[in-house]
Amino acid sequence: MLHYITTISEKLFSTFSTVFAKKHLSVMKAQQLTIPMFPLNTVLFPGETTKLYIFEERYKHLVDDCLDNDAAFGIPFLEKGKVKKYGCEVKISRILKTYENGGMDILVEGTNLFRLLEFSEVLRPKLYGAGLIEYQPISQKISLNNLQDATVNYFGTVQNKLIDYETVSNLTLYSVASALQLTHPEKYRLITSPNQQMHLLNLLNFIIHIINAEQQLKDRFVDN
Repeated sequence: MLHYITTISEKLFSTFSTVFAKKHLSVMKAQQLTIPMFPLNTVLFPGETTKLYIFEERYKHLVDDCLDNDAAFGIPFLEKGKVKKYGCEVKISRILKTYENGGMDILVEGTNLFRLLEFSEVLRPKLYGAGLIEYQPISQKISLNNLQDATVNYFGTVQNKLIDYETVSNLTLYSVASALQLTHPEKYRLITSPNQQMHLLNLLNFIIHIINAEQQLKDRFVDN
């Protein structure tokens, strides 16, 4: 259960202030870090990008602060109005468009995945919230033999790309998962799975099964 806090401790606020006060410090490399938060029903794997429309005043301030301080922010996954325990850290790549009402379209890129240890909806004097996070591993290789087989099969069958096993063994779990065009809830289930390699294997096998079934149906229709 997440520990929702109405009053942030001095230590938590101090860590948060340090992130914005100094750029590129070792604190940014720490396993635990306090960062600004923008809860959304969105999960981005590292390297994935998406466009966000910013219109609320508090998140305009968040964007301004992040741009001024070259800082990232967190997107804890929001489901049915509840902030979940895991999310993604993103950086702002650029402002795509600004509107007369002060709103803006921004392009963000996923940089890390995290577990949310503490969360506050508002971290005064800021208008937006913040959370204490613990980074999750994002560089695990495709090591399971069956998963390597399924990955080669998927790229060959679904994407018409021939890749060898040496290439697959150097891919990360999330680089393969990014190719699957998963929904955000499906992504969330993957990052929270206790056995991510097996979870990804099941996803790949299911997708390949569906593609094969559709092809068989199409072939049967053509034959008739």
